[in-house]
Amino acid sequence: MAKITYNNKNAIFFASLKKSVDSYFAQRGKKKTGNIHLYFKSVVLIAAAIVLYLMLLFTPLPVMVGIPASIIFGFVLACIGFNVMHDANHGSYSSRKWVNHSLGLTLNALGGNSFIWKQKHNIIHHTYTNIDGMDDDIAKSPFIRMCSTQRWAPAHKIQHLYTPLLYAFSSMIWVLYQDFEKYFKGKIVNTPLNKMSIADHIIFWISKILYVLFYMAIPVALLGWKLALLYFVCMHIGLGFTLSIVFQLAHVVEETEFTFVGEDDKQIENEWAVHQVRTTSNFSPGSKIVSWFAGGLNYQIEHHLFPRISHIHYPMLSKLVQEQCIAFQLPYNSIPTFMSAVNSHFRFIKMLGKNGKVL
Repeated sequence: MAKITYNNKNAIFFASLKKSVDSYFAQRGKKKTGNIHLYFKSVVLIAAAIVLYLMLLFTPLPVMVGIPASIIFGFVLACIGFNVMHDANHGSYSSRKWVNHSLGLTLNALGGNSFIWKQKHNIIHHTYTNIDGMDDDIAKSPFIRMCSTQRWAPAHKIQHLYTPLLYAFSSMIWVLYQDFEKYFKGKIVNTPLNKMSIADHIIFWISKILYVLFYMAIPVALLGWKLALLYFVCMHIGLGFTLSIVFQLAHVVEETEFTFVGEDDKQIENEWAVHQVRTTSNFSPGSKIVSWFAGGLNYQIEHHLFPRISHIHYPMLSKLVQEQCIAFQLPYNSIPTFMSAVNSHFRFIKMLGKNGKVL
């Protein structure tokens, strides 16, 4: 496996930025973890998910009501991922490790696995952001080309048309296939999976069994297999599409940069923090609604620079980051609205589909 290093010999940007951020928290006496606003969101979102789940199972709904309710259920589950699971698995939800660990397992309740996700996301994605050949979030696929260094296929000519369908089913593929693939292969793209303890193995299998029980077996027993299958698919459409869109708008847009690693070792010309700024984009930073539901992931630059700071602080941190980017003459990618970011993403993958040249 190729070794990737950063040119951190003169890493003055992050040192200056970190000093500014530390000063901000020290002067205001604030903790870098979550507060009452985050706890309130957590209660609202988890309660909403439970209500929707029970309503779909025990309330005789017309199918035309059950379908959108299932999609909304999936959307709410995605928001739990953004707001609760994401902060918890980064260790930024609480200063107490047991709280972070416990709430990090909400990912298992959604069907995923926190152990695998933390290595895939916290370690690989946050270290090798937008590096083709390392970052699993842009891993090469026969169905979608996400950067110019990936091999082109004729089907990519229309990938901007069929990718919404792929996004809609992405969480189902993740839960029912990709977790098991990584578990049994013992690696994520080209990176070996960390050794799992006995407890990690037990949690993996028990949570997968419970997922089948609560999302498949019980609904089939109460609703019949046809209606249960319909609601299950609709739930994943809401979940998968929401997850995919939010994460794609942060990195796979016209504004961000990509790089490639093959079999040989490679040193990235910039320090790690500069690489994060260049490969990441914010979107809709002025929308409190988007920030609330997306768990601050529309401030993706701030998240990548300070993943162990809770997302509730990102709007204020963005001002400090912008100041430092200006001072060091670095780009600060920020797309003003949600829809303009969506358009940027689909223009970008349309361009990649048209151009078969591998750079």
